[in-house]
Amino acid sequence: MPPVDQLEMEHWRILLLGRDGAEVLLFHGSSGLEVPEFSVPAGQRVPPYLNAEAKRRWNVETVSILPFEVPPGEAAGKTRYFVMQLHRPEEWTSLVPAFVRSSSVKETSFAFRTDYAAIQKTMTLDRNDSDPDSCGPFADFGAFRRISSWVEKELSALGLTWDGNFSQLHASPSFSLIRFSAGRCAVWFKAVGEPNLREFPVTMALAARFPRYVAKPIAARPEWNAWLAMELEGQELASSSESADWSSAAASLAEIQIASIEEARHMLGAGTRDLRCRRLLGMTHRFFSRMEMIMDAQTKTTPRKLSRQEIVAVRRQVIEAIERLQDAGIPDTLNHLDLNAANILVAGRRCKFLDWAEAAVGNPFLSYQYLHQHFLRADLGKDGEGLLLNAYLDRWATLLESAAVRTALRLTPLIAVFAYALVLPWSDVNLGDGSVHPGLLRSLVRRMSCECERINRGRAA
Repeated sequence: MPPVDQLEMEHWRILLLGRDGAEVLLFHGSSGLEVPEFSVPAGQRVPPYLNAEAKRRWNVETVSILPFEVPPGEAAGKTRYFVMQLHRPEEWTSLVPAFVRSSSVKETSFAFRTDYAAIQKTMTLDRNDSDPDSCGPFADFGAFRRISSWVEKELSALGLTWDGNFSQLHASPSFSLIRFSAGRCAVWFKAVGEPNLREFPVTMALAARFPRYVAKPIAARPEWNAWLAMELEGQELASSSESADWSSAAASLAEIQIASIEEARHMLGAGTRDLRCRRLLGMTHRFFSRMEMIMDAQTKTTPRKLSRQEIVAVRRQVIEAIERLQDAGIPDTLNHLDLNAANILVAGRRCKFLDWAEAAVGNPFLSYQYLHQHFLRADLGKDGEGLLLNAYLDRWATLLESAAVRTALRLTPLIAVFAYALVLPWSDVNLGDGSVHPGLLRSLVRRMSCECERINRGRAA
């Protein structure tokens, strides 16, 4: 990983609120009042960096509340802000007189008018119903106090006590991920909102049916779409370079999938995505018609733009592959579409799978392909790749015919890319907004084209 000073950085202007939320931290710049600005490495979770930087600069404990943007003022684009508060209100005295009553500031006093607009926005936090951009159970000054009080109550029922230490990994009006320390153990609080509301009922259903393979909640708050779970033992697979750990993950994946065969319909009812072959077939024409438009909109000369005829050929082969896989007679099972190595905890030969926002029901080999791709990125060698596959297939040996396995291994690398693309907001892409999704979708179609060529080469051989 490159040094921090060589990383691409994101800049956040900080609205640190004081004792009762009516005071904000301001400094005098050369052109007027300014709020502080922190830098965070791009692509990283923002709250941990912000809280750590506040501790470094001012020696105060802070809580991140929510991010928002203010339309352009003097700046060329939107300015990003993050609202924060003091965890211990009494610490505000160490920063006096930098704390100023929000209601007393004037727009003309600021070096940047966006700072003034942002402060005005924070004054509505306790009345968030009036602001559709700030709606959600955690969009106000008292959110962390409500969360921590509930956590303390649930810990007390288990004979545990929160020791006052916590780590925030995510903070927004409807999403929250916080680790609370309880002496020798810890618990995780997680709350979800759109577009991942399904994660709450799916998590509850998985915990009830497959507790051996998932983190089992010890308490839940349905009105927040939130739950509390004990911190699990083990290490993230992402931190392991041992092929045996990856093989354990592959074996555990097969085990939970086999256990889910009789539960597939119930899991669909709980909110998992439907990626069964019939559903995939029903999406092919709409998807590839949209991909023709997205590919046509490409203005760069590289990578090469696929022609409409090439995309039609990919669509036909995807349809053929799905039909062949359907005829193979492999049962539909639970799938994890975000099966990266950070979402798998390994403890000896037992594994737990985390973060089921992208749970689905479909052919089990789809998830194996996602795990396999992450294994390849880990670069653990060909021998390890064979061990990974054998560990997965050994669990299926008594349930699947060898011909069905060969069909799945030949066709699911293609179908898995198609299924992954379907999970993205492909039908809502605005071709003129410069978002990353058009480029990502084009790259997935090119990947499907390469997988089609691989299948065709195999036929010729």
